[in-house]
Amino acid sequence: MSSASHSPWLFIPKPNPQASLKVICFPYAGGSVRSFSDWKDTLPDFVELIIIQMPARGARISEPPAQCMDELTDTLITELAPHLNCDFVFYGHSLGARVAFEAQRKMRLNGMTGPCHFVASGSPNPGKDRSHEKTHLLDDEAFKAKLKSLNGTPPAVLEHEELMTLFMPVLRADFKLANTYRYTGDEKSPCSLSVFAGKDDEITVEEQQDWQKYFSGEYTFTLFEGDHFFIDSSNQEVGEAFSEVVKQLYTERALTSA
Repeated sequence: MSSASHSPWLFIPKPNPQASLKVICFPYAGGSVRSFSDWKDTLPDFVELIIIQMPARGARISEPPAQCMDELTDTLITELAPHLNCDFVFYGHSLGARVAFEAQRKMRLNGMTGPCHFVASGSPNPGKDRSHEKTHLLDDEAFKAKLKSLNGTPPAVLEHEELMTLFMPVLRADFKLANTYRYTGDEKSPCSLSVFAGKDDEITVEEQQDWQKYFSGEYTFTLFEGDHFFIDSSNQEVGEAFSEVVKQLYTERALTSA
């Protein structure tokens, strides 16, 4: 895999200049491109896969983490704009779903074309008030315990003092974004919506199904084996299910324009 040189924010594992549909994926708190990169071989040939590459991890390890949802989404819109020359889909997991939601909301507000389909994966709806959670303000031991309970950080990393010293500020910044963002408006995005959820996620099915309150297009809900991080533990199954969503979307849009 090779990263395109155009922007440090965007990882494009297999550039496709002839793509008729682009898929833009947004990682979870503390996550990286690895949750989506294998999908380059699963998605149809007419798709180009673009993965948001957040600062302070991977190739951008030396950069400070994002601290403000407003600034983050403004930057992402600017970086993505040159690539949105055809229909596109947003896929966000956990915090990534709320980042993607806020980005597409701003795009429409600014007169830009938004995604033709949105996938909210492993996330409570954007209107849920999470300000009481204060995860990012916990002391180090309590913070590590919280990470362990979420089951998204490998035990080898949690037990590695130097790695945790390096990575804890990044995780705290991501949790700050997650805990302080809440959408309080009432407008609905016009595109269709898929909600993907883990059967054993601590986030309730109802909190995830409530995403449909923020979209006016067709809606589907799919459960997968696994907890909050089913996107990693059931990565192939999720990728295949998403590929089917993309194929159906492409067929429907082709029929509409015929």
